[in-house]
Amino acid sequence: GDIVATAQGVDDLSTLVTAVTAADLVETLQGEGPFTVFAPTNEAFAKLPTGKLDSLLKPENKAELEALLKRHLVAGSLDLYTLKRQRELDTVGGEKLAVKLVGGSLRVADARVLGRQGVAANGSVQPLDTVITK
Repeated sequence: GDIVATAQGVDDLSTLVTAVTAADLVETLQGEGPFTVFAPTNEAFAKLPTGKLDSLLKPENKAELEALLKRHLVAGSLDLYTLKRQRELDTVGGEKLAVKLVGGSLRVADARVLGRQGVAANGSVQPLDTVITK
């Protein structure tokens, strides 16, 4: 299946699926791609300041939510092997994310890649322990 179907199949990514739906990015992530989604887990979203997620999911904050999600999306299907050789990634949202190995764990921005990669027909899903907010 596509990236959305892959994420829907992982219980720990249900908040991400809700956010992708609210930001109208489902069609994009079902598109040809390939894409790599750095997917904050439900626990990662729970670390946001109290009320932040609820605020982002409101229709009037759709642009802010979309920008946040595009910060987690890069063109190309990147597996862990390829990611470990990167120093910087260009996001679909036009930002740059630093990639580094810290104490044996791979980090994208300040988020740790959890290593439970999901492979989709149009890319890959790399779970993160933190939402990338800047």
